[in-house]
Amino acid sequence: MHKTAFIDHLHQSNREGSGKASSYVRAMDLLAEMLKVKDYGFRDCLDLWSVDSLERLEELRELVSEQTREWESSPWNRPELPKSYLRDGYCRAALRAYQEFLIEHAHEGEIQKVFEAYGDDVDALKKRLQRPIQIPDFILESWTKQEGKMIRREVEFRINQNIFRKMILEIYQDQCCLTELNLPEVNRASHILSWANSPKTRMDPRNGLCLSATYDAAFDRKLISFDEDYRLILSKSIKDRIPSPSLQKWFLEREGQKMSLPTRFHPSTEYLAEHRKAGDF
Repeated sequence: MHKTAFIDHLHQSNREGSGKASSYVRAMDLLAEMLKVKDYGFRDCLDLWSVDSLERLEELRELVSEQTREWESSPWNRPELPKSYLRDGYCRAALRAYQEFLIEHAHEGEIQKVFEAYGDDVDALKKRLQRPIQIPDFILESWTKQEGKMIRREVEFRINQNIFRKMILEIYQDQCCLTELNLPEVNRASHILSWANSPKTRMDPRNGLCLSATYDAAFDRKLISFDEDYRLILSKSIKDRIPSPSLQKWFLEREGQKMSLPTRFHPSTEYLAEHRKAGDF
């Protein structure tokens, strides 16, 4: 079943901001109930969360579109089923969102296999990680030309971010390299060189550190960095605020501490040097 992963996908794609995340999940659950009322030949979709075929889901989406247009006479228009989910198109939209999730999920799985297979050959790995995402024609044809380019760009950006995070957490064994905090929910895959300004290093695992949220924010803002021996250094702007007790505890006492290095792909000292140049160290 993909339900939990689909919920994570909706949150990562920011659909929850518009209130659609819970609505889409609810719409999928209700659609499964509708099919139990009358399946129209879709008995194989009664366990909707286990359906992986994009083509079969597209056929179901066409049926749902028909029932949406004729919702007043639809056998799915029943008192025990909330009318708005079918009538207002949420079931149809949820199916499209689920198809997009399956596309991303499959692509992400293929890239993860590449990462696991390529040992320490970082140049070959980076090249293979740039493989284009495969989107069926029937979905591409439903987008306008401009919308299609935008959605593909957003999907590829999100997938690459997710893969990069998984790579970094894996090689750091889910532990912050400074605190050894092993709580993935609060640990971040920190980019040494920024994602926006350094496209050639985006998928390079040597461009990542696993840092808990506080240190990730400090690193991102060039308040902290690491020297050529992977030891923590503090910016002048932090030192100017010491001896604040909190800064003393969280930063000054860790100055000079060597990070815990990952199992593979040690952080690039060249990238770290560029990071230091961008701050006041």
